[in-house]
Amino acid sequence: MTLNPFNNKLQNCETRALELRSNLKAIRDEADWYESTDLNILTDIHDGLKNKLQLQSKYYTRIRSEIQRIEEAIGKKSESLTSLWNPKNWFDAKQRDLRGLIEAMKKNLESAKKNASITEVQLKDLEEQSRTKTEEIEKYKNFDFSAYIANRTTLESKLYRQEIELERIAQKKKKVDAALAPVVNQIRDTKKKKAEAASAKRQAQRLDGELSDAESPYQRARSHQKCEEIFGTGSPRKVIAKKESEIRRLDRDIEKLEKRAKNIAEKTARHIKKLILDGNNLSYQGDVFIGLSALKPLVPILASEYEVVLIFDASIRRALDSDDSDIRDILGGDIQVHIVATGIMADETIIDLADSDNTTFIVSNDRFAEFGEKAAIRDRRVIRHEIVAGRLLIHDLDISETFRE
Repeated sequence: MTLNPFNNKLQNCETRALELRSNLKAIRDEADWYESTDLNILTDIHDGLKNKLQLQSKYYTRIRSEIQRIEEAIGKKSESLTSLWNPKNWFDAKQRDLRGLIEAMKKNLESAKKNASITEVQLKDLEEQSRTKTEEIEKYKNFDFSAYIANRTTLESKLYRQEIELERIAQKKKKVDAALAPVVNQIRDTKKKKAEAASAKRQAQRLDGELSDAESPYQRARSHQKCEEIFGTGSPRKVIAKKESEIRRLDRDIEKLEKRAKNIAEKTARHIKKLILDGNNLSYQGDVFIGLSALKPLVPILASEYEVVLIFDASIRRALDSDDSDIRDILGGDIQVHIVATGIMADETIIDLADSDNTTFIVSNDRFAEFGEKAAIRDRRVIRHEIVAGRLLIHDLDISETFRE
């Protein structure tokens, strides 16, 4: 089970970076070849190959002609041979000499064919060399150095950005791995306990089988004794029932741990740039209005890491007996503070500010049920908080701050 969502992202990013490095090396190698190549030398080599090719082609043609001549001569001579089925022809000197001549001609034919085969291979090799040099000459003449510079610059820029992205993802993966480590260790330990319980269950089942197959009281007593020694009870079926119950419990624990790990991974993996704070929502501890007490320690912490926008209903002015500038001064100048117009609810403003950017999250305990079609709600980009006993808790952001009312 892959818990860290950055595992695949990192692998894909590494693959892309490898491709870019390979492509960049390829065009640099092309440029190196161009700069180290002399067109005159290429042309001289090509001319030399053409001359060799012409000579080799002529030689091959002569060999093929010689093969044809020998084959025709053998054919004509063979017409004068008489049948060896007639014993009189065995001792005919002319026939014997003719057979010897034809045999010699066949040996010459075999030698010529071998020579032709070798020459044909050499001819094809020269043709391939000549074709390669022709292509190199055309490649050299058509090489566009300005296009090479442009391609190299583009690839270097892409690789630079990719390596930055690779480092970013690697850091994200490291962060998620660190957050997951305690739960992953718990999952591993729980699965180990489950495996041990399953092994004990199988052992108890074997003992129960021995009891069922026992043919004498002695054998049954021996199986009960063995079970007692291993499990502290002489009843294999009790052990089986206990281990089955333990396995079910461990399965539930594993399911809960894996769900918790998934939630941790999702939360840690989130890329948050901006936070929209529901100011009125953060001004109450339960039903008690606490004003800016919780916000005063929270805002500097969030502003040090995120872009922060704080939204209030117009009613906050009356509740705090302060105007807009007073509220901004109290909370500091590192964040944006917006108080919506009288008669307008802040909820829609909060939602719309977060809607178009998936790196913008809302901090609020409102469920925004009437805005279910909005991207921020649909994508679950709302972070919950707790204000209790003089402490502000935002678990998803690892924040736990005390405050005074």
